[in-house]
Amino acid sequence: MVKAVVFDVVGTCFTYDNGRDALKTRLGPKLEKAGISPQLLMYSWITSTERDYTYLSLIHQYKQFIEIMRHSFTRLLYQAGVPDPESVCSEEDMKFILAEYKELRPREGLAEMMDILRKGGFEVYCCTDANVDRVKGYFDRAGIEMPTERILSADEVGVGKPEAAVYKFAMEKADADVNIFAASHAWDVAAARSAGYETAYCTAYEGYPCEMLYGKMDLVVPDLVSLGNGIVEKWGGK
Repeated sequence: MVKAVVFDVVGTCFTYDNGRDALKTRLGPKLEKAGISPQLLMYSWITSTERDYTYLSLIHQYKQFIEIMRHSFTRLLYQAGVPDPESVCSEEDMKFILAEYKELRPREGLAEMMDILRKGGFEVYCCTDANVDRVKGYFDRAGIEMPTERILSADEVGVGKPEAAVYKFAMEKADADVNIFAASHAWDVAAARSAGYETAYCTAYEGYPCEMLYGKMDLVVPDLVSLGNGIVEKWGGK
């Protein structure tokens, strides 16, 4: 019996800390003057980009995630109360911030979790909104094996998460008897469940599963090592 775990990548396997630190390094004094937390701004940037990414996909005007990030930041600053956003973040600032964002660091426990799952008999895949080459670079820099053919991008489907076609594409590629989707985004887990996956949720990014909104997940754990162990314990015997 083939058992596969499909992971979200950015936010789950890799943190947004590089982006937050880049905002602080490049724009820190200006953000402080405006009373804006770099961490809150980073998370708001990600969530607003996720919204636009999804909406553009739904109206058949698909754009890559990083492109939306680049072109929506000025609006985000305005919505945060900055009257003249372009004076806060120049084009050179944006180039620096996005370059740093693309060098994401692994979440603590990622390598150990992957080892636990592979030794437990699970095939491991990734399903991401990001570009395949960039995701491959994340894993390579972290020294963690992830074959290119196991990195499944929404770019290949031409629609974005959380559309069902993305998750079904990943399930077809894995071609497994037991299909588990694991993420640190509750909306991602809920969408995968609707597409037929068993679900595993790690609270390391969001803190709270908000099950009153997204429904009950099959497995909820606080960190990646617990995620690996929990998946093996719950589904390893099937």
